Amino acid sequence: MNWRWVSLAAALAAIVIGYGAFVDSGSMPTANHEMPEQPGYYLKDAVILRTREDGSPGVELIARRIQQRLTQPARGEAITMESVRVNYFGKKDWQWALTADKGEVPPNSRIVQLDGNVELRPLEGDSNAFLRTDELAIDTEKNLAYSTRSPAHMRFGQHVMTVKSLRADLTSEKLRLETVNGRFEPQRKQ
Repeated sequence: MNWRWVSLAAALAAIVIGYGAFVDSGSMPTANHEMPEQPGYYLKDAVILRTREDGSPGVELIARRIQQRLTQPARGEAITMESVRVNYFGKKDWQWALTADKGEVPPNSRIVQLDGNVELRPLEGDSNAFLRTDELAIDTEKNLAYSTRSPAHMRFGQHVMTVKSLRADLTSEKLRLETVNGRFEPQRKQ
C-alpha cells in the first residue's frame, strides 16, 4: 500500500470531519446562564396605608397578595393584586370601601384597575347604597372611580342597570351615568 494514498485519505477524512463539526455546531445544546424573571417584590396578606400631609389616613389598601412585575426598564414596574380591598377615608365624615377579585397598577401610573366582582359602598349609612360592576378604574389622586369597558353592567342598591359609562366622584359622593337602561327589583321579604 502506498503511504501517499493513506495520507491523502487521512487528509480527506479530517476535512470531512472538520466540515461536519463546523456545520453541526449550531445544533449543539448550549447552557442558558440567564436567571428566570424574578418579581421586584412580593407581599402576602398586605396592608398598605397612605396618609395625608397632616398624618391622617387617606387610603388603605388590603390585599391577599401583591406582586411587582419587572417589565422593560424604560416602562417601569407593574403591580398586580389579588383579593383587593381599598378603604378611602374622606376629609370629613365619609368613608368608602372598594373590593375586587384582582387589581393592577400599570407602570408609572396613579390609576388602579380593578377586575371581577368590583363593589363600591360607603362604610357607614344605608346598606343598600352600593355599586357593583365587573370592572372599574380608580384615579387615586383625584378620588375618581370610572368604568373601563362599555357597556358596564352594574347594580346600585336594588337597581340593575346597563350603562355606557359611569363615573363616581368619591370626594363629592356624586355618581354620573351615561345612557342608562335598567330595571327596579323590589325588595324581597324574608
